[in-house]
Amino acid sequence: MTTATADDSKAPPATTTSTCIDQEIADRLAVKRKRRGAVDRLFVKQHRHEITIGGGYLASDLLSGTYLLSASYTYHMTDETAVEFGGAFTHANADLIRSIEDNRGVVLDDTFADEWIGESLLVWSPVYGKLRLGGSIVHFDLHGDAGVGVIATDTSRGAAGVVGFGVRLFMGQAFAFRIDARDRIFRQELLDEQFLVNDTAITASISMFVPFHN
Repeated sequence: MTTATADDSKAPPATTTSTCIDQEIADRLAVKRKRRGAVDRLFVKQHRHEITIGGGYLASDLLSGTYLLSASYTYHMTDETAVEFGGAFTHANADLIRSIEDNRGVVLDDTFADEWIGESLLVWSPVYGKLRLGGSIVHFDLHGDAGVGVIATDTSRGAAGVVGFGVRLFMGQAFAFRIDARDRIFRQELLDEQFLVNDTAITASISMFVPFHN
């Protein structure tokens, strides 16, 4: 005959103790997440259309810096990959052109020449995150892009290589604020000489996503 001791009858099952510890850890983690204001991913780009308009500053290799107006359409195949078709408008800065005229004794016909840019890009967004701004959580992503473009102006008509990177700050489920930096490499002709130039632009834009919800 086996007799149970008092200590054996009072010992709790091991599984009960383990469950209590696991629940206590889960409760502590939940409290920490609540304090940080952490939330799940709220913005989904997959299978959505992005329409963007904006403007910024263009730094030209041969000409003076000037403004740039841009617009683009982006289709997001997944949350990480997309294709983008964009266009931009700017003009040759007249200040530097007049300086060239004075130094070389050459007069250019158009001192305010229009410049049109068209481009097709592959966009990759490997980073998605969130940060606290003031009292709210802002979701963002970082993206890189590469592709080809066409420059149409009096001094250049040809293909261009395009590389860049940028950030989106999402507002709700339908809008985003974008900052993009892009470098366009192409051949430009000025005063009967040809140059391989790198024109860099920084733009700030507003994007609208369709459909308006995830």
